[in-house]
Amino acid sequence: MISVETSHVSFDDAKKKLMGMNLINNFLMNSAMEDPEDAKTIAQIILSTVLNTNFEILEVTSEKSLTGIDTIYHGIRMDAHLKTSNNSKAASADIYDIEMEDREADRPLIPKRTRYYSALSDSKHLPSGESYDSLPDYVSITISSYDPFLLGDMYYEAKTHLETHPDFDYNDGRTNIFLYANGKPNFSNSQYGKKVKELIKYIASGDIVDTSNPDIEKLNAIVSKIKSKSEVTKKLMKQWDRELSIKREATLEESERSAINLIKFCRSKNIPDVEIRSNIVENYNFESAKIDFLFEESLK
Repeated sequence: MISVETSHVSFDDAKKKLMGMNLINNFLMNSAMEDPEDAKTIAQIILSTVLNTNFEILEVTSEKSLTGIDTIYHGIRMDAHLKTSNNSKAASADIYDIEMEDREADRPLIPKRTRYYSALSDSKHLPSGESYDSLPDYVSITISSYDPFLLGDMYYEAKTHLETHPDFDYNDGRTNIFLYANGKPNFSNSQYGKKVKELIKYIASGDIVDTSNPDIEKLNAIVSKIKSKSEVTKKLMKQWDRELSIKREATLEESERSAINLIKFCRSKNIPDVEIRSNIVENYNFESAKIDFLFEESLK
């Protein structure tokens, strides 16, 4: 395990970390989405399985708002522009958004974040002057390693409804689906539920429940290919090292603030500066020039 103080991440460290990742990890998913054909395969499998409809993917655009190793814990979004295959039933939406969620601290933010993402999509797909009726329907699918609503189930679906008249068909074209990998399968169709469970289990943990599932085999082949690429490991090294540098800087800033507060407190107790300096060296190991700077800052 590399500590925050380490200034360099080795290839072996990065390789080990990469091998332990699954598709729910942002870095691995980002890497898989760099290949257009792999991106189409991943989106096609997820959408076809979750929505129980065969899709032919035209284009997949991966939208990454954050970079770096810390985004292992943040969601990745894919806007999939697609059409249904000729032998499938009609699609219920035009724009699909797929997100991986592996950061439990984000649980309280999920409803409004989902609302924000749909608003971003709307702003891109309704040109000025166009009728609202031309706004495409929107389906969001979030696959999560934790229970987003703490209700214990595997499948959650949310839509906007008319609160005062729940039987009225109030359709604004938005559907949000949340899938919790370790939840209780709450599907009326057992065969459909089995496929969904196998898919999200693999995405979240890498576990293959049914070795005869061709979709899981395809996903696993993509993951294995990505993990075998030395350039992906090197990219992880750089991003991990960058994150450690940011954390080190943040830690240093925190220690500087702590030292400044110590100076102010000690001076309020009329403790001589020479003793304060000695205390700072002992506790923070700062050099003389840094301590001079901290004394100046304490006067502001």
